[in-house]
Amino acid sequence: MKKGLLVFGGLIIIAGGLVAFGLSSGKNVATSNAGSISEQKLYENLKKTPEGKQTFANLMIKQVLQKDYGDKVNQKDVDKQYADAKKQYGSSFETTLQSSGMTTESYKDSLYLSALEKAAYQANQKFTNKELKQTYDAYTPNVSASIIKTDSEYDAKKVISDIKDGTSFEDEAKDKSTDTATKDKGGKLDKFDSTVSSSVVNSTVRDAAFNLKVGDMSETPVKVTADGTTSTSDSYYVIKLNSKDKKDSFAKSKAKMKDIIVEDKLNSDSKAMQTFIGKQLDKADVHIADSDLKTALSSYTEAANQK
Repeated sequence: MKKGLLVFGGLIIIAGGLVAFGLSSGKNVATSNAGSISEQKLYENLKKTPEGKQTFANLMIKQVLQKDYGDKVNQKDVDKQYADAKKQYGSSFETTLQSSGMTTESYKDSLYLSALEKAAYQANQKFTNKELKQTYDAYTPNVSASIIKTDSEYDAKKVISDIKDGTSFEDEAKDKSTDTATKDKGGKLDKFDSTVSSSVVNSTVRDAAFNLKVGDMSETPVKVTADGTTSTSDSYYVIKLNSKDKKDSFAKSKAKMKDIIVEDKLNSDSKAMQTFIGKQLDKADVHIADSDLKTALSSYTEAANQK
């Protein structure tokens, strides 16, 4: 987020930053019998807001990283991420974005920037064969599983008994499961692998599914202890493994393993990405002359300068 006389790799963004925002000093964005609002006036107000500063910071980071790492972003992966989110939220997708102060276009931009940052960060990491092999050995590829969630061990045991007596898993899920997200789908979860977030698939449920053979169902209820945050009481699950993808060879999986390692590093160190971006901005010789935007990138530069 900066403005003013911005020097970046030989590119000069003219003082006032209007070029960066696609604005001109003389054009009005609105008129009325009470007066007009010029693009200059709009810009002067926007650049002082946290939102305006963050927008400018994102523009600068994107510009710096694209120079060396833009070709490492797979746009198809970004498009899939967007499509998956849209599918997950369904009819509430756009209202959810609006409540977050975003549009579909700004959300797409944020996904691209996130992918660009990660690709740039990964390109600067060194991976040992030992590290990659350890990650590969611990990795479980996508599985398809179904669940029936109940509020008591007794209810879960009754479900297991009913299924063994001939009731289909799908019918039991629709009739007995307390998991509103899956019960109408016969308990079926979206496919997941061992990298799935515990906020998407509970880790206890995930591990129990991985330990089943394809076609098998858990013989005893799987207890998920309340964490006091997302749940205040214990739950008991009946889990069925529908299918399991074949694991690719180690040679074919190296790129995936690098992704997993990088994701783990970023999750375990909240300052890692800020520090990396700060160093990239320093290499690009970014300077900000506009006093309102002087601190727009400070969180990155300060992280990079910390010993």
